[in-house]
Amino acid sequence: MQLAKYEAERHYNDTVATPPQGIGATRTSLQRLLRSIDFVGWSRNEESGRLDRRALTKFAAGSASVFSRREHKESETSAVSVLVDCSGSMKGRRIRIASEFAIHLSKLLHQCRVPFAVTGFRSGTITTLGGDAVIETPTFLPFKQWGKTFQQSALLLGAIPQCAIGSTPDYSAIANSIDELSVRHESRRILFILTDAEGYNEQHMTHLQKHADKVGVTIVAIGIHADDVVRCFVNSVSVSDLADLGKSSFNQLLKAVQRKR
Repeated sequence: MQLAKYEAERHYNDTVATPPQGIGATRTSLQRLLRSIDFVGWSRNEESGRLDRRALTKFAAGSASVFSRREHKESETSAVSVLVDCSGSMKGRRIRIASEFAIHLSKLLHQCRVPFAVTGFRSGTITTLGGDAVIETPTFLPFKQWGKTFQQSALLLGAIPQCAIGSTPDYSAIANSIDELSVRHESRRILFILTDAEGYNEQHMTHLQKHADKVGVTIVAIGIHADDVVRCFVNSVSVSDLADLGKSSFNQLLKAVQRKR
């Protein structure tokens, strides 16, 4: 597919230049979700170290364990994958909203200093097994690859609105993303899904939710002008425009995911 470079650059620059109101609160919510703030802790009830004033009553009772010592705690690491529905039903306003979400979410993840990838998906190869049985292998669009910087990926992120075409192999695409995340070494792995959720098979999505839970991947689903996603996934929200990225409903979703750690 031939992409218009100028159009992609303009869309990226215009999106970055107009962040939604309340984006600072969203960045804070993401930081709390993805990063361990307390890298150094204190071990109390030690017999040497720094005097712990709160333990002086124990000293009066004859205990020598009234000291505390610094101990380094292993910080929690995170990896994030952002999956963007680039099917034909997303064409127009929906894919623009999804692309704006993906760009600002990418910038926030970059600021949080966590490794992340942004991948689009749409119809690909269809294999007929006989009768009505078919297997559809999705086409994946690497807008921002693991190991690439946010700045290196700017042009491809800006090209997302040009990529909406074809059908929606949602089950295969989400399953593949879950499996890809599950083998990463980070202790916390999160999959954001940006989709209009039209025609979802609820049983299939419920199965994927259970599979993600089993392999330690947290799904955060964002429905673009669609409410079906809320019925399919545990952590989900429906949005209507970019402004929702900074609104309380989205931040409450991130806080809810944080509390489940």
